[in-house]
Amino acid sequence: MYQERAHFLSPIELQAGPHRLRGRAFVIATGSRVAPVSIPGLAEANPFTSDEILNLRKQPTSLIVLGGGRVGTELAQFFARIGTRVTLLQRSSHILSQMDEDLARPVAQRFREEGIILWTDVSLTRVAQEGHQKTVIFRHQGREHTVSGELILHAMGRCPNIDGLNLEAAQVRVVDGKILMDDTMRTSQPHIFAVGDVNGLHEIVHIAVQQGEIAGWNADHPDQTPRRHDTRLVTSIVFTDPQVASVGLNERMCRERQIPYLMASHPFSDHGKSLCLGDTHGHVKLLCHPRSGEILGGHIVGPEASELIHEVVAIMYYRGTVHDLLRMPHYHPTLAEILAYPAEALVAQLPSDHDPLRTSHAS
Repeated sequence: MYQERAHFLSPIELQAGPHRLRGRAFVIATGSRVAPVSIPGLAEANPFTSDEILNLRKQPTSLIVLGGGRVGTELAQFFARIGTRVTLLQRSSHILSQMDEDLARPVAQRFREEGIILWTDVSLTRVAQEGHQKTVIFRHQGREHTVSGELILHAMGRCPNIDGLNLEAAQVRVVDGKILMDDTMRTSQPHIFAVGDVNGLHEIVHIAVQQGEIAGWNADHPDQTPRRHDTRLVTSIVFTDPQVASVGLNERMCRERQIPYLMASHPFSDHGKSLCLGDTHGHVKLLCHPRSGEILGGHIVGPEASELIHEVVAIMYYRGTVHDLLRMPHYHPTLAEILAYPAEALVAQLPSDHDPLRTSHAS
C-alpha cells in the first residue's frame, strides 16, 4: 500500500509520490470536494463547509446557510435546535430541489415553525464582511434583501475531486468536470474504473460501496460477463425532522422521460399511529405502472421515513406491484401500515385483468 498523492502518467502508469507504478486495472475513488461558486466576496468571508463546521468548539449565535439540499437542510435544523439563529437561502423554488416539491413542503413548514428563516427562489449577489458580522446580499422577486450572521455555511453542492489526477494522460474522458463511465463503472478506458462521489452520479455511501464492489469484480474478471450497477433502486434519505426518503422514480423524472405512471398519496395526519405519536407532518406517495401495477417509486416525508422506505425498496427489488404491497399483512397500529393506503388507491385504478392473484385463480 502506498499512501501518496498520485497522478496518471499514461493509461497504464501512475506516479505515486516517489513511486512509479504500472497496472492492468485502476479504480479511481477520490471522492468529492465542495463545488466552487462564483459569488463576489464569499471566499473573503471564509465560509465553513460540511467538511469542517462540526469541528467548531463554540456555538455560533447566528448562521447563514447557503443551499437547501441534504447537507444544508440537515445542518440548518441541527444548529437551529441547539439555539443558533439560522437563515437558509435557497436558489431554486423549493428546498430539496432534487425531489418533488410535495416532499419538501412539510420540511419547510417544520423549519418555519422552529424559527428558521427560509428564503427560496433567490439570486445571491455578493457577500460583505464588517468586523465579526458577515452579510449576504441577495435578490428575491426583483427586490434586494440582506441578512447578517456570525458564520456562513457554504452548502451549495459538491463536485468530483479529480484535480491533479492528470486524467488527460490516462486518456479518460471528462465532460463538465465529471468522469464519463457506464453501468459497469468503466470509464472511456475499459481498464480504468470510477466509483463513488468522483463519478458525480450519487453522493451516497452505500451506492459508493456497491459501485466499488462492481468495479473490483469487473477489474479482476475482464474476460467474464461484467456486473452492472442497477440504478432502479437508488435510494435517497434526508435526516431532517420530518425525515425524507425516496427510492426509484419520482414524478418529475417520469414526466421528463415520458414514462407513464399512476400516483397516490396518504397523509400522516390521517393515520392512527402518527396521531398517537403526535408526529403528523408529511405523507407517503407511491408511483406505479398504469397497466401492470409494478411500483416505480416510493416517497415518504414524515416519522421514521428512513426506516419505512426499506419496505418499498424490498418490494421493488423483486419487481413487486401495488397488489403485492396491499396484500402483505401490516400490523396495527404501526407506521408501516400507512403504505397500504396509497397502494389501495392505486389498485382501484388498475385494470382488473392485471391483478396477478385473479389471473392465477382464473388460470
